[in-house]
Amino acid sequence: MSSITLHPSNWLYNAGVIGLLRVLEELDEEVEKSICKDGIVHLLITKNSSEIFDKWVELSPKSKKGKSMVYEFKKAYYANQTEKSIKRRIKSLLERGVYKSSKIEFSCSFCTSKVKVKKTDATFLNQAFGNILLGSEKSFSNMYWSNSASDFVCQRCEFIIMCHHLAFTRLSDGSEIFINAPSFQVMYYLNKFAREVFGALSSEEMRNKRNILAMSVIEYATKIHVTLGVWTGMNIEVVHKQTFYNPNTEKLETKIEFFSLPYKVIQMLSDRRIAGLLSQIGEFSILNCVLAQDFSRLMEMGYRLLRIGLKTYGERGKSENQFINQTLRLEKNRREPARVADQIFQLCALIEEKQNRRKAYEHIYRS
Repeated sequence: MSSITLHPSNWLYNAGVIGLLRVLEELDEEVEKSICKDGIVHLLITKNSSEIFDKWVELSPKSKKGKSMVYEFKKAYYANQTEKSIKRRIKSLLERGVYKSSKIEFSCSFCTSKVKVKKTDATFLNQAFGNILLGSEKSFSNMYWSNSASDFVCQRCEFIIMCHHLAFTRLSDGSEIFINAPSFQVMYYLNKFAREVFGALSSEEMRNKRNILAMSVIEYATKIHVTLGVWTGMNIEVVHKQTFYNPNTEKLETKIEFFSLPYKVIQMLSDRRIAGLLSQIGEFSILNCVLAQDFSRLMEMGYRLLRIGLKTYGERGKSENQFINQTLRLEKNRREPARVADQIFQLCALIEEKQNRRKAYEHIYRS
């Protein structure tokens, strides 16, 4: 049995932790109980390295012939790794890896722990931790913010980084997303909801990373009996990873992009009443007005739906029916546009109340 405490760091490490939690959850470890409200994870792992390795392989992508796509072949995520080397890394995580004594001290780029190790025994961030993600050591710094391929990785973090691919959710266009936040509790639930939400979206909607992030925050606010709290004032973003063939280099290359929502929008979406109404309405046209903070357009939409809804179907003109069909995609809403209008007015009232409270708070704070 191993006890491990993990703190949020940069997106690659955070994705590794969420990926590790997914592995342990599949092994019936009590993962949710280990995630604290302060955003830290206190893990109590009862499984051995072989069990963890087998589940890690099982959850990872496979070829059409059933062969693992993550290690032991040229284009794998971890091409130069073997079953033995991966199990060794898992064992180091569980047993708090011990180095041979040395006068040289290194600081881990992920958990910031300081260890003394011989330079020949030190591990640095390179293609061993994901040649598809990292591309090459020359391009790595451009894809990983300010870090570079010379960053030291302690033994306890090595396997965690090798779980990062399990945190990503694959979309219909072949790209993948991971929702990053300053709290593992927030990340755990947002990514869990993203996996559930994206399956219900059309291909066009899935390409809108802003919608996926927004819907995940809404699901979090309506289903989890906690609030985003202080985390709403910090950065919550979608890390979007797309691998493509570059005909100029004749190699697979990976593009990393980041999508985020403004602080004010996150605050609105994390309000359970606002989130609940948006969830009830279920229309992306209305959600997009909120995301764009175009509340005058939202009110205009509500008034137009109300006017149309007060008429019988036979009294409506062609342009009115077109507006209904273009604005509302759910049949239940198309049948009752006046009800949707009422929900929009309620939504606008809640948003205005939220804005007024924030303005009052900011005035008091500045005074």
